[in-house]
Amino acid sequence: MDLNPRPIDNALGIVNPKPEKEKPSRWSFMKVLREHSDLKELYPDIDPFVESYRWNPATWCIFSPSIMAGCGDVWSYLIVGPERALLVDTAFGLGDLRGLAEHLAGGKEVVCANTHKHVDHIGGNVQFERVHINEYDAEGLRDQMTPGYMPSFLFDREGRPACSGYRRSDMPPFKEYEVVAVPDGHVFDLGRGYEIELVHLSGHTAGQSGFFDHQTGCFFIGDMTSALLDEGERYPELCTIRSMRDRLESALGRLGDKMSGVYPGHGTFDLHPVTLQYMIDTANRILAHPEQPDIELDWFGRPMYARMIYQFGSDLKYTVDTVG
Repeated sequence: MDLNPRPIDNALGIVNPKPEKEKPSRWSFMKVLREHSDLKELYPDIDPFVESYRWNPATWCIFSPSIMAGCGDVWSYLIVGPERALLVDTAFGLGDLRGLAEHLAGGKEVVCANTHKHVDHIGGNVQFERVHINEYDAEGLRDQMTPGYMPSFLFDREGRPACSGYRRSDMPPFKEYEVVAVPDGHVFDLGRGYEIELVHLSGHTAGQSGFFDHQTGCFFIGDMTSALLDEGERYPELCTIRSMRDRLESALGRLGDKMSGVYPGHGTFDLHPVTLQYMIDTANRILAHPEQPDIELDWFGRPMYARMIYQFGSDLKYTVDTVG
């Protein structure tokens, strides 16, 4: 059956010739949100490559369409506190994401943080003087901080864009920034007691982390649907289904009763917190019988396996090396 994604009308102009396959349970949510929601705000004079949605008085959900083959659309999240704001993830880096975040925050200082080091979450980091990330991904993020890193994903060898709808001049110029390594439990103070806690989750990368808003109960979790082992990974013991399961159990046990919704880096958001328990249940099935996947697939040339996550519309991927 053809799972090439059905089109969703939008004004962004990005056309990905090799998009991620459609995830049916996500599509209707995204169609209604992007085509019919009066929450959508566009600021083409600041950043013409994103859509902004004010989900609650303190939270903006910023949508960036995928511009990489096989890669999904990305959500960044802006939490606006009384004195400053926290931007979680910077997507692919096109346009003036920092300028947009500062505008949405009403001119307040915007602190930047990443859930993890992968290219579709860190592209706009160069727009900031410093970026916070969990200590286990900090060295990897520093390794990627080179002039050619982002262009190698967004342009081919002849310098042509990977997708139509943007040009080289739409990328912010490269500049080095300070990578601030922060531990599990680090608290970002947005003023007057408004606190966001970094929660180390691991699995997808060694330092993959969520950000828990202690005021609204929103939990911004980044990528939690695969355990990957990137080339040259310094902490392979953290890139496993077992490590992810253990840390997710701890987070849910400690914060579950305070959570109002779960906000992944891709797909639908404001999910019921029970979704995290479904992820744990899936991880336990993998740990019990890794040889019994629901799906076998080729993941960018890498053999991978997956078990479906109940009611989530996606799966939990792993390799023979990342079970734990």
